[in-house]
Amino acid sequence: MATDRDWATAFLEQAHADLLGLKAMGSASPSAAAMLWQMVFEKYAKAALLRQRSVPRATVTTSHKAASRMLQSLRRQKTMFAALGGAKVWEDVLWVIVALETAHPQLAPPEGPQLEYPWENAHGDIQWPARDLHVARALGDSRRGLAPRLLRFAELLGQQFDGMFP
Repeated sequence: MATDRDWATAFLEQAHADLLGLKAMGSASPSAAAMLWQMVFEKYAKAALLRQRSVPRATVTTSHKAASRMLQSLRRQKTMFAALGGAKVWEDVLWVIVALETAHPQLAPPEGPQLEYPWENAHGDIQWPARDLHVARALGDSRRGLAPRLLRFAELLGQQFDGMFP
């Protein structure tokens, strides 16, 4: 029978694979990148939560709020700020993760915004992620530089993961 450690390893390896896919895609589609960012951070978080044994495996494998839970916990550890890019990067990462989790189809309200699917807003207008998802537009805005900061954070998290979550 698989252990929590086995599950953590699988989530961690898939996070690495999703990050590679995100890097290969580049900036071609900010809304598709937003979906991959959500998956990367969710899998890193699930791996961390399982290694820390802070929540039951059943919660980890069914929740889509794992990333914000993990990062809020890490945020209290001030030494992590510098090691993973500093306070500005943390501010960006937390904003993006909350925005992505809020837009996840299983968590978003029916009137949107939605990470993957079109939605009908409160005024009856149909909207869709590629055009109307604020976090996707922010990730695609090269002047803002949000995507490169997130990428650096995710790469550092991947490199330091075993030391942070033994």
